[in-house]
Amino acid sequence: YQLPGLARGGTTLVVSPLIALMEDQVGRLVARGLRAERIHSGRGRAESRRVCAEYLAGALDFLFIAPERLRVPGFPELLARRTPALIAIDEAHCISQWGHDFRPDYRALGQRLAGLRPAPIIALTATATPTVQGDIVDQLGLHRGDRFIHGFRRTNLAIEVVERSPGERAATIGKLLAERGRRPAIVYAATRKSAEEIARALGPRLAAVYHAGMSNDERERAQTAFLAGQREVIVATIAFGMGIDKADVRTVIHAALPGSLEGYYQEIGRAGRDGAPSIAVLLHAYVDRKTHAFFLERDYPEASTLASIHARLPRTPTERAAINKRRSRAGREAFERALEKLIVHGGAVEAVDGAISRGAATWSVGYAAQRAHKEAQLELMARFTRASGCRMVHLIRHFGDQEDPGTPCGRCDRCAPQRCVTQEFRAPSATEERHVARILAALAGADGQATGRLHRETFPGDEIDRRTFEHLLGGLVTAGLVTLGSASFTRRGKAIPYERASLTAAGRAHEKTAAGLLLPRPPAKKAAKRKATKRKATKRASTKRASTKRASTKRATAGGA
Repeated sequence: YQLPGLARGGTTLVVSPLIALMEDQVGRLVARGLRAERIHSGRGRAESRRVCAEYLAGALDFLFIAPERLRVPGFPELLARRTPALIAIDEAHCISQWGHDFRPDYRALGQRLAGLRPAPIIALTATATPTVQGDIVDQLGLHRGDRFIHGFRRTNLAIEVVERSPGERAATIGKLLAERGRRPAIVYAATRKSAEEIARALGPRLAAVYHAGMSNDERERAQTAFLAGQREVIVATIAFGMGIDKADVRTVIHAALPGSLEGYYQEIGRAGRDGAPSIAVLLHAYVDRKTHAFFLERDYPEASTLASIHARLPRTPTERAAINKRRSRAGREAFERALEKLIVHGGAVEAVDGAISRGAATWSVGYAAQRAHKEAQLELMARFTRASGCRMVHLIRHFGDQEDPGTPCGRCDRCAPQRCVTQEFRAPSATEERHVARILAALAGADGQATGRLHRETFPGDEIDRRTFEHLLGGLVTAGLVTLGSASFTRRGKAIPYERASLTAAGRAHEKTAAGLLLPRPPAKKAAKRKATKRKATKRASTKRASTKRASTKRATAGGA
């Protein structure tokens, strides 16, 4: 938006979601000799008044504001006294309730910016699916506008997806980042606890930690140390990243399954911005879905919980503090999350001064759709880990880039498994080839089987254990011969998820052989751990036998006496 804004003359009004993002962009523009300012909650009243005066005097090329600022009584009217040359909405996916980073104040931009038209609007995002694009257009009223959708392919980025149990991930990350050429690096963890544990494992000289549980000063120090090169690795939750422009990041690692493909794509996009070869490694396991189930229940409470709060909301505008004063801290946080959802879907009304009143009773329809969408986003992310074919092409199709030719990237673990940095591949043994042939034959006879049933019926009597079976099945998925999908059944009113295996067209044409198949080599540490566990089990069994023998001797002696 910077070049169009300058070309049009006048002031470009930029709506931006984060203070850090604003500060970074204003600093870069000022360094180029342009007149740029910002208004946000981190600035004093006197500074904000000065900036407003400069805007009205036409003394600014760019004015950055937070969307929340447009809630302040009189502020939209002040901006309307001098129509901007261009309105730029950065990170526009925040407008859509179907996006991965939805924000209610962004969704209200269409209404709050109406007084500034006919200034043209440009909305920009790197992570909008066709559904999100349509929602952005609807909310901003841009039905006569043009869409420019292109550039999702990252030609210098190699994507690798590896199944690892949570206990193995810190060691895998440490081994990967031990090589100097793979740093600087960003490691994304699912929880604050996990971020701290991984950072400790990497060591304080190498890694800084960053999450929302830290103070602003602590986060600022961690971010500055990483950007300045004082720490080569930053281990963070998703609180870190937007507005961070470090061109030489060589590696982005996800230490758990992300919640959506949109968020994942945005985060891996922080690697290799200088154009040099870079890697994105995703470590995941099925157990990660439990973490996301917890987050979903926390962030999207059951509709009955919201209905209870909706029924208790006052009919006349009342201060939040008065509504929420008798709750515990945890109760207040849960109430605020529920209230936010009610506001978004019309079940609660927020006045310009923040007062709350009860809204329409029809909120539940939209809320149910949004909650289901969040679950669907996670399923699409899980499907990405199991999908055969090029990883980059999968992402390009997800975002609806029609200009891309759809050619395989030649870099990812599906296109070039021999180039993987986190896992090694090998040819199967003769025994494994026979096992693989039996799996293919079983699927040819009854496609779409649950993986648990497929294991039991193909290898009765635990002929091979479940872990070995999953290892072979993973090799078939990597080879593009088998796909895995999610399904569920209901038991006692609860949905129980499971995986189903199906043959691809290539798998059906493979004639039940493993020719050309490559299997991932299991991590060495796990093998060592199994040996150690076996030694411990043997030692325990030996101790137990000795103890039993001593007890028997004592009983015999007592009997003889």
